[in-house]
Formats: sequence, C-alpha cells, structure tokens
Amino acid sequence: MQSGTRNEISKKAVEAGKKGKTDNKSNSPAETGLNFAILVGVLSSEVETREIQDRGEVATLQVRVMSPDGAATVPVTMWAPPAWLLAAGEGTPVLVVGKVRRRFWRTPVGTTGSRVDVEATSVTRDGPRQRASLAKRADAILASVALTPLPK
Repeated sequence: MQSGTRNEISKKAVEAGKKGKTDNKSNSPAETGLNFAILVGVLSSEVETREIQDRGEVATLQVRVMSPDGAATVPVTMWAPPAWLLAAGEGTPVLVVGKVRRRFWRTPVGTTGSRVDVEATSVTRDGPRQRASLAKRADAILASVALTPLPK
C-alpha cells in the first residue's frame, strides 16, 4: 500500500481531483463527467524519475496489461511517487488508479507533440486486499453515476 494512512491517501486523491475541477456547481460524476482509470498489470520496465521545477518529482512508468486480445503497455505518470515504487523493478505487479490525460508540448523543431497517459492518484502493489479495496472504491464511484439522473 502507498505510504501514509488511508485518510491521508483519500485526502490526496480528493485534492488531486480538485485540481481538475471546473466552475460547475455540482461535483457529482454524472453531472460533470467521469474520468476514472484502473490498470491491473505489471511494470514492463524500470520506473524513471525526474525533477520538475516548482512541481517536484514525477515518475514515469509503463504498465503492461494482459487481455484476451493480447498485451497493451500503458504509460503512467505519478507526481510524488512512494519510495517502494521507485525501487520496484520490471515485472512488479501493480494496481493503478488515476485519470486519462492528453499532454501537449512544443518540440525542438517548433511543432506540437502530444501523448495520452494515465495520471495516477494511487499506485499500489497488486494483491487480494488491494483488489478488494479498489473494488469497493470503484463500486462507490460507479454507483454515484448510476443513481444520478442525466442532465437535460
């Protein structure tokens, strides 16, 4: 599990969600939309880190997810990663919770580059307890969407 108490982790997730909040008066996912990504897989390479001025440390990891159609590797970014993740090696089973983001940047030749990744709010080692906890969180989020009427 990520370092810190569950309360601290929940507060971090709430704060991370607030950064992307719009001026909408409602905070319900059904009214504002839902961008909720869950990855269950293994690290397909070593975790890379770099320091971003005024933002802190960011980790970039690649998570290989198996499906009946084959494997897909998903790029993941995490700000202020836990120490265990930085020490984790290729093949480490992980659970990632976050949101899908498209990032843009200016290339050296002046064009605009972009990529899609998952910005993680939580990365934990995969295990039965972690999956059970994640299932409860996901059920609660999806139930809030199902029970809220669609906007007219």
